[in-house]
Amino acid sequence: MIARARGSLLLQAIVLATAAMLGVLAAVQPLAAVAVAVTIVFVWVVFSDLAMGLAVLGFLSFLEILPKSGSLSLAKGAGLVLALAWVARFSLSGRGKRDFFADHSHLAWLTIAFLGWAVLTLSWSEQTGAGLTALSRYVPNLLLLPIAYTAVRQRRDLKLVLAAIVLGAIIAAVFGIIQPPSSSIDSTRATGTVGDPNELAAALLVGLALGAGFAVARGSSLALRLVGLLAIPLCAAGIFLSVSRGGLIALSATLVAGTVAAGRWRVAVTALLVALAAGGVLYFTQLAPLPARERVLTSNGGAGRSELWKVGLRIVRAHPVGGVGVGNSEHAAANYVLQPGVIHRSSLIFTSEPFPVHNTYLQVLAEMGVPGLLLFIAVIVVCLGCALRAARLAVQHRDVTMEALARAVFLALIGMLVADFFISVQYSKLLWTLLALCPAILAIARRGDYVPGLTDKRAR
Repeated sequence: MIARARGSLLLQAIVLATAAMLGVLAAVQPLAAVAVAVTIVFVWVVFSDLAMGLAVLGFLSFLEILPKSGSLSLAKGAGLVLALAWVARFSLSGRGKRDFFADHSHLAWLTIAFLGWAVLTLSWSEQTGAGLTALSRYVPNLLLLPIAYTAVRQRRDLKLVLAAIVLGAIIAAVFGIIQPPSSSIDSTRATGTVGDPNELAAALLVGLALGAGFAVARGSSLALRLVGLLAIPLCAAGIFLSVSRGGLIALSATLVAGTVAAGRWRVAVTALLVALAAGGVLYFTQLAPLPARERVLTSNGGAGRSELWKVGLRIVRAHPVGGVGVGNSEHAAANYVLQPGVIHRSSLIFTSEPFPVHNTYLQVLAEMGVPGLLLFIAVIVVCLGCALRAARLAVQHRDVTMEALARAVFLALIGMLVADFFISVQYSKLLWTLLALCPAILAIARRGDYVPGLTDKRAR
């Protein structure tokens, strides 16, 4: 009793001291005081509810244009706080009823092997500092796998995280749509809140797929279903306005995959495919500015992407097993330009900030060789398998909501993974959040946590 009273007094003292410091800071730097107050509230929320923290991380992954402190963005900061909260909970409460390392030992060992191989490549990398920077980005992303498994325990948690991602996609799409057009091709390409048109298209694919999942999930609230319906046209419009050829290819691949993997909603996905195809043809033939139309209808070397791929393949041929070291492909690229074969856009490489390979898989292959790429793909395949198994279990349980959400996450990943052939986003918080959700979705589906009144008698 005395110890509890002392703890209460200590907490009151900390609160009063914090309030006093914020008051002093507000008098000197009001904006800084607001930022500190928001940070304190966020830290408290994350340590209280890991699922809420994961939802905030998913939302912030769409807001890359917000101010940064050096290389630390809001999403990275949120990821760091989330990791600390998970470590604290894991240390205090132990493994608990759900243990990622026991329930998904194969995925856990694949993740550890991938990280271990990345660390090993530092021994032959030319730029150790760049390698350490890359590792500092891989580690928090890989930790999302056990974090999500701990945080997302119920369908309420899953809906919270997915809804936050859809909301982030809607904001990014709206921001891209309202940007004023001009005659320049660069400025006619929407970048939304992501800051890059190709990455915007990849992110909006996720929002479109998850929005469709909410729209058909009859167990979700009316508000969530309406938000899902709203996300579909907005995200599609944002993809068109990004004028991203890779994004358009990924959108087509997602819809085609949906006609096979969408289960009972194959007809709806086929109708959506036809509608978006008609909308795309109408926009790019009749409504789009001339520079945007020319960009989509002509290849033009991918605006230098083919040159970067050529250099990346040269690196792979020279270092097929170990690569040039994690995080070192951009620094090593200059050594592979002056070789037989014409490179027209060498300015993309000979610059203070060389461009990445613009292909996630090729960049992993160039940096970590064949073993690194195989481990990277293995982690992805296992996570995709978890999502599909969750959908099948949901069918067996006649749980329409979980089936819709599991298939939506699967298709969202398919779209983003196809788009990743045209951009280098191996550190993407959104990508790793979706991958991390797959084992958690499978755990929820295995438990059969569904409302009997919301079943579908047609399920097999």
